Amino acid sequence: MFQIVLIFLLVGQHIYVQANQSLDDFFPFGLEVGDTKMRPNDDESHGPIPLPLIFPYFDNNHRQIYQANNGLFSFLNAIPTYNPIEFPIGNNERLLTPFWSDIDTRGNTNNLSDNSVYHHVYRRNQNHSEIFDKAERFVREYFPRETTFDPLMIITGTWYRVGYYSAYVDRLNTFQMVLVTDEIRSFAFFLYNDLQWASQSSGGPYAQAGFNAGDGVISKMLKYSRTENITLLVNESNVNVPGLFAFRIDTANIEAGGCNEHESLNHLPIRGSQIGGT
Repeated sequence: MFQIVLIFLLVGQHIYVQANQSLDDFFPFGLEVGDTKMRPNDDESHGPIPLPLIFPYFDNNHRQIYQANNGLFSFLNAIPTYNPIEFPIGNNERLLTPFWSDIDTRGNTNNLSDNSVYHHVYRRNQNHSEIFDKAERFVREYFPRETTFDPLMIITGTWYRVGYYSAYVDRLNTFQMVLVTDEIRSFAFFLYNDLQWASQSSGGPYAQAGFNAGDGVISKMLKYSRTENITLLVNESNVNVPGLFAFRIDTANIEAGGCNEHESLNHLPIRGSQIGGT
């Protein structure tokens, strides 16, 4: 079930309903489930994080990954860049991101759980059956042809109530990226709970989300990337579940989940429930 947040806006006679992913919809995260937590920082990365199995991405196999505080995972090198560079970009910056911006976790909200960035690498047969059952269910539900998919490795990255440069915490974002593979097929899920800010305070570009092969040629960006409306991702989807996006990412072409798995990311369906239609 997803959390419904009602926001009443006086626009003609319409009432708009905003929906998002509740934290209960997220994959488990936090120190209590054994996640690794990044120290408070601005622009740092964690890694390389060794992977126990192969992770295919953009037709290449990988045995390591980096997590950047600024909202992304990368495979070939750490990426400290705080202002998101418009895709496609080269320099072997093979990355994927649900929200690339100048995230700054040095601010204090008087809640130790806030402003935290986590990651976890799970391998099958390590007593995490509920995690793998959920990943398997996600793949089979949002990619109906993958009826025999059996996940062997899951990577989670969670940005929980994170602030922005320079150490601001008046607005906070919460989102998660989940990577799933059987060493042949790979899938990415972006989950958005709350996006209260779209860019850093010093006038840099708005955040972006998507996939970059690192060759300067191949990439995909989600709708609203590099615009102030990127915060609307919390109530949109490509699988008809507000705040959730699903993609197959192992081949040279990124495939969107849902009814049309080959749908271009430049034409993601818009979900905006309101009186009179969707």
